[in-house]
Amino acid sequence: MNPKLDEKEKALVTILQNIQSCIIALSGGLDSLLLTVMASKHVPGRVLCVTISDPSTPKSDLESARNAALKHGLEHMVIISDIHPEVRANNTDRCYRCKLQLFAKLEHVRAREGLTAILDGENTSDSHDDRPGSRAARKCGIMSPLAEAGLDKEDIRELAKKHGITEWARPPSACLSSRIPFGTPIDDDVLGKIDRTEEYIRSKGIRMIRARVEGKGLRLELGQEENTEGNRAMVESLAPEIAKLGWERVKIDPGGYVPAGLRNRKHEN
Repeated sequence: MNPKLDEKEKALVTILQNIQSCIIALSGGLDSLLLTVMASKHVPGRVLCVTISDPSTPKSDLESARNAALKHGLEHMVIISDIHPEVRANNTDRCYRCKLQLFAKLEHVRAREGLTAILDGENTSDSHDDRPGSRAARKCGIMSPLAEAGLDKEDIRELAKKHGITEWARPPSACLSSRIPFGTPIDDDVLGKIDRTEEYIRSKGIRMIRARVEGKGLRLELGQEENTEGNRAMVESLAPEIAKLGWERVKIDPGGYVPAGLRNRKHEN
């Protein structure tokens, strides 16, 4: 038993019970999935989860969202979109502009469907003033019930386990544009190469991987729990095959992947 978590869950339930109906941005990650499952139980009216997919969306995220919605009996809508020119420019405010575009699309659906509110999966681990998603959500009047209830990433994993959400162990993900340095325009072909590269490495048993573009080359970051000497050597042995996916150089970052908040990198979720 975790009394503090129980209190946070009660707070979340109360918040959801006071929302008449809603749209939830379902990204394919755990935060939005837990929120959608809880909302489907406690929001008195209609709950519609919407996934907006564009060339920067990892195929695995879209597949995860579709599978989770089907598994949990959620009403799900997928909107296939393009990347807005302001986002393609890949300036340092890219994430903020991307979120504004996403929320505008959700607002269009909300108005058309006659629903009351738009919810996102922001929580206390990422609801900071310097987070572009947080700023965009506040500007657009988006509700963040997980953050409002005081839930952080670890709380969300624990609640997901409690409610039988088997996706609780899925590694965090982020849009493919976050692998491209600021100032380098976002190209669909490059995004596709990044996605295929990460999928290939995951097919070899590495669950958490980031393929960072460096010029015409690539720097690979393994998740901290998998960033062992043996795994790095294994991925290094795959470098010739990875290069065939369209990269002139492939190197392994010995430091591995570090979450954006710890590295003070505002371009990745």
